[in-house]
Amino acid sequence: MIISEARELRCSELPGYRRALCLDYGNKRIGVAVSDINWTIASPLKVLESHGAYPSLLKLIDDYDIGLVIVGIPKALNGESAGSQLEKVQKFAAKLDVLLTERESDVKIAYWDERLSTVAANRLLAEADTTLRRKQQTIDKVAASFILQGFLDFTQTATR
Repeated sequence: MIISEARELRCSELPGYRRALCLDYGNKRIGVAVSDINWTIASPLKVLESHGAYPSLLKLIDDYDIGLVIVGIPKALNGESAGSQLEKVQKFAAKLDVLLTERESDVKIAYWDERLSTVAANRLLAEADTTLRRKQQTIDKVAASFILQGFLDFTQTATR
């Protein structure tokens, strides 16, 4: 089931039992991050090639006992839709949802604003004096962890 906005979710039953997974979808690569079981810390996990990623994603969902998949949704800085990339992300999420439904999975998918996540990841890696090659290998999963951390912080404040 795809939830149009993560703000609509009632997530109080998942922390402590199942993790959240975040996907930063790109045309070539998908950055993947995962939460801890209590939904307080997001950690970069891996980078997958976009083409043919679904079997790997389904395995990660099983291996990490995921209850919620957060998909970074591209928006312009003014909050408006990001056009064709938005459509690609929605198509990607819809196919993942179909695959989860076919497996009779109760995993939900929700969108979360990804604005400036790559900028923040670039800054972090630059401050860490990361080599260009290493940066290219990690930027997507670090950006996914920034997206997921934003969501986790929101859920922490929303449940107080």
